[in-house]
Parts: sequence; structure tokens; C-alpha cells
Amino acid sequence: MLKLKFSSINKILIVLIVVQSCTPMKKITYLNKNQNSEWDVSPIPPKHHLEIGDILMVKVISRNEESNNLFNIESNTNSGNPTLTAANLYLNGFTINQEGNIDIPNVGEIFVLNQTLEEAEQTIIKKAENYLINPFVVVKLANFQFTILGEVNNSGSFPVYKEGLTIYDAIAMAGGINDYGNLTKIKIIRSKNNKKQIHKIDLTSSDILTSDFFYLRNNDLIYVQPLKFKGFKKSQSQLLLSALTTFAVLFNVYLKFSE
Repeated sequence: MLKLKFSSINKILIVLIVVQSCTPMKKITYLNKNQNSEWDVSPIPPKHHLEIGDILMVKVISRNEESNNLFNIESNTNSGNPTLTAANLYLNGFTINQEGNIDIPNVGEIFVLNQTLEEAEQTIIKKAENYLINPFVVVKLANFQFTILGEVNNSGSFPVYKEGLTIYDAIAMAGGINDYGNLTKIKIIRSKNNKKQIHKIDLTSSDILTSDFFYLRNNDLIYVQPLKFKGFKKSQSQLLLSALTTFAVLFNVYLKFSE
């Protein structure tokens, strides 16, 4: 009778180990809450509006090569320098100051705050036309980056040199979300009008495809929260197995003395 009870207790403990080790699939599967049709895709990538602290790489081009040298820094991103680094971009770019201006050599200060890159190009062209005939201007954002923290395999800050970066691109760059990340509780800290705002998103819902957070913006911070009881989940199987082994040994000793 005692052996039968012992066998039943073993089975119950094994079931508990299996149940406690499992995480609901809905919390670890992307886009499983499908509420959109197959054609309800993400919006057009947003245009970045320039903010204080943004770094711009500016290239002013005209037919006169000597004039080009007056308006451009030799190590500009468009100069063909193959050894450019983030430090080069920072040192050689034009930072938007507290007044919303950039200071271009031989052109002077130009107000570009809250403009898109295309609008900034037109603003700089109008200023350069005072010195050049039919100038052509290229403006690129040099400091686009995002930071991802929490339950990912490779957290950190990542510079980006492409447009239209999605939340899934960012997660892939971070090596993916680990086994303890909760896809239903993702926080994005985003700057708007130079003020930080916290937004919560759910990566298990297809609504993300049409939200404002499908495409990342400059300096977005992503935080992947852990699943509930993460600390317990990491060692629960070992603890339960250890408890089961100890219980089995003690129970065997008890059976021997009770015979």
C-alpha cells in the first residue's frame, strides 16, 4: 500500500515539473493574435523630424570643384572614405544646437529644427544659392541608432545606416528575444518634441503591423520585460528534481524500517 502511494506521489511530482516548466505558446509566438487581413500591412516608414542633438552629414555639390571644397568636410560620408566610423561621423558631422541650427563652413548657421531631411536639403540649397550656381545638396542623418535591453540575447545600442528599420529588424540585430522574454509586454521609450514618452506594445498581436511602433525612430529604447516568475523558472526543474530525489531516499529508508 505504501509503495502504491509512493508511486502516485512520484507521478504527481513529475507532472508538476512538466507543467511548471512550460510557458503558454501565446506569450512566446509572434503575431498569433491575427485581427487584420493579409493586406493590412504596416504604414509607410515615418519621416524623421530633426531634433536638438541630431548629427547631419551634409554634402554641397556644384559644377565648380573648388567651390565644392569650400563647403564640404573632406571626410564626409559621401567623400568615398572607406574607414568611416561612428566617431568619424560624430566629429565630422553637423550637430543641431540648442537653437535648432547647424553651422556649415562658408555658409553660416542654418535653422533646421523639426524639418525632415528633404526639407533641410531645400533649406540648405536656398542658403547655398547665395554662393553657388545651381547647387545640389545631400543631407543624411548620421546618428540614427536604437537601444534594446532586457530579455534579449545581445542587448546594447546599435547604429543603423538604413531607412525603414522595423521592430523585428531591431530584435534580430539583438540576437532575438530569449526564452524568458514576454512578447506581450514590450516597452518603447520614444522622444517626441524632445520629450521622452513610454509606450507599451504586444508583439504577439498583428496590430503591431499597422501601429506607429512597427518602424523605429531615432534613439528609440526597447525594453523586453521578463515572464512572470522568471527567477523561479530558471531553477524550478532542478529544485523539484532534487526534492523528488531527497523524498525518494527518505521514503525508501522509511519503508525499510517499517517492514
